Amino acid sequence: MDELPLAILSDILSRASGESLLQHRSVCRRWREVVDDPYFRNSLHRLKERALLYHEYKKEEIYLMKIHEEAPVAAQIELGKFPELSGYAIQGTCNGLLLFGHSTDAESNPELLINPFTREVLELSRAPDLSPGMPVYGLGFDCTTNAYKMVQIDAINFDKKTHTGTMRARIYDFNKRSWRTCEAPPLPYCTGPCHDFVFASGALNWFLKTNSLSFRRLARAMLSFDLVKEEFSFIPIPDDFSEWGDFNVGTQMQELGGSLALVHRPDNTHIDVWVLRDYMRREWTRKYRIRLPQWLPHDSGSHYLVGAYRHDKLILHCMRNVYLYDVNKGRFTSCWTEADPCYALFWYEPLSLVSLKYGDATGL
Repeated sequence: MDELPLAILSDILSRASGESLLQHRSVCRRWREVVDDPYFRNSLHRLKERALLYHEYKKEEIYLMKIHEEAPVAAQIELGKFPELSGYAIQGTCNGLLLFGHSTDAESNPELLINPFTREVLELSRAPDLSPGMPVYGLGFDCTTNAYKMVQIDAINFDKKTHTGTMRARIYDFNKRSWRTCEAPPLPYCTGPCHDFVFASGALNWFLKTNSLSFRRLARAMLSFDLVKEEFSFIPIPDDFSEWGDFNVGTQMQELGGSLALVHRPDNTHIDVWVLRDYMRREWTRKYRIRLPQWLPHDSGSHYLVGAYRHDKLILHCMRNVYLYDVNKGRFTSCWTEADPCYALFWYEPLSLVSLKYGDATGL
C-alpha cells in the first residue's frame, strides 16, 4: 500500500474505525502523515462510532477500552500521557473533547481542553471581565454554525428582598475567537450551578444546588443554555422524582443518544433512566428501569450510567467493574474488573480528529 497514491490511501483509511486508525497511525511514517493531515482530519472531523475512554483521577494516562461482550476482559490502548492533568478533575465532555478544571486552585490554574485521540492539550482563555476564582464552564457544539462554543458563569449575587440570585455569563465562540455577553436569568434564591456540565439536546446543562449554611442539596430544576439561540432557561425535574425516594441520592445527569437523560436511584432495587423526549416542551419519559441483581453492591452512589453501547445495551460502571446491561433480557455481563473503585472515570465518546492548535485547518 506504500505505492498507492495519497488520495486512494486517504480514502481507504477514512473507512477505518477509530480504534483501527489509532493502530494504522503507527504502521509507518507515510500512514501517520495521512492520518495527521489536516484535510484528512477535516473530512472526518468526528468519527461515527463511539469509544469507551478510561482515566483515573490524579493519574496521567487516558486509555481507550475495547469491550468484549461475552468475556470479562477488555483490551486497553493507551492514548497518551498528560502530565498537565495533575490536580485536575473532569468537568464535562463534548464530541470526544474533555474539559478539565483544577480541583483546589482554579484561580491560578487555567481550564484545560484535551483531545485524547490527537494527544493535544489547550489552555482555555477566560472572560477578561469575570472573576477567575470560582468559574463554571460548559463546552458545546453549534451544528448550525459548525462552531464550538464555551460558556463561563460567575459572580452569583443574592437579593434577600426578591429572593432571587443574579449571575453574569459570557460566551466564547471558537470560530470568532472572541467573548461576548449573554443575558442570564435570575436564579432561585441561594442556588448556583454545579461545576460539572453535560452537553445534550443541543444545549449545555448544569444541576442547580442550594448553597445555604444548613444543607447542600440539588434544586428542583436544572440550568440549560441553548447553543443555537444562545439563551438560558430552566428544565424542571420530573414530578415522579418527589414520589420515589431522595432526589439527591444517586441522581446523575447524562447524554444518551444525543438527548439529555437523568439517572435516578429511587431505592436499592432498581435504577430509572429518564430521557428528555422534547427539549422545547420539557417533556420527560422514563425510558429504562434497570433492576439490580442482589450480587451487585447496593450502595446508592456506586452505580453510574456511562452511555448507550448499542440500542439494546447500556454501559454501567459499578465499583471496580464495568458491565453491559441488555435492556431486553435484563442481563448484566461483566466486561472489565480492574477499575479503581475510588478514582475511575469512564466516558463513552466519539473519537475526535479536531485539532486544538490555533490556525489549524481543522482547529476549533
